Amino acid sequence: MIVAILVACVLTVACTVDASYIEERRNCRTEGCVTQYGCVPRYSQYSTAVYCPQRCVIERCRSVENVPQRRICQQITSVATGQLLAAQDNYDRRTHQRYVSLVNPNSGERDRWIMTVGPGNNYYIQNSETGEYLRASDNNFLYLVSGRPTDESFLFTPNLVQGSWSCVLLQSVCYRGFIYSEQYSDRSRNGFALMAPDLDRCYRESLWIISSVNC
Repeated sequence: MIVAILVACVLTVACTVDASYIEERRNCRTEGCVTQYGCVPRYSQYSTAVYCPQRCVIERCRSVENVPQRRICQQITSVATGQLLAAQDNYDRRTHQRYVSLVNPNSGERDRWIMTVGPGNNYYIQNSETGEYLRASDNNFLYLVSGRPTDESFLFTPNLVQGSWSCVLLQSVCYRGFIYSEQYSDRSRNGFALMAPDLDRCYRESLWIISSVNC
């Protein structure tokens, strides 16, 4: 009789623990957004989370040691050519500055970027490998510059076409021009990116796909 009572008590406790554990685990997950900071809660202090181009799940109840989050980068792909913005070693002969190139997918040519929110919800665009920032120029070139951004020539506004990051116009805050892809007649060669003062001549070339990838 005593043994039967003890067994019943153990089963009751076990069932209570299991039920509370299941309920606790159910409350451990919440929806977040993929940003350059990792998976962060929506509507948090990270203003990039407001746009939420890609959703993720945040696990809040891990009892094991903290697992470092993977860093999130962006790839910026031309809709017109399918090539990616990259930081290759191409130089403007007049200014001796490095300008932004376009490379074919999966070429591994420094084609990953970190888009960080700046003033007015505009973005700084930094290459994840070289640490250089994209900077617009009054000669319609886009250069790669080391060091911290100093003015609005480093800021770009992403204008989402139909509200989607899969079709974006990138506009310079300082010069108001739009980044577009310029392709050589020999399509086996890598192209480069310039700025257009308006979209009349090169609207399709000014459309970009911005996708999140692991750095």
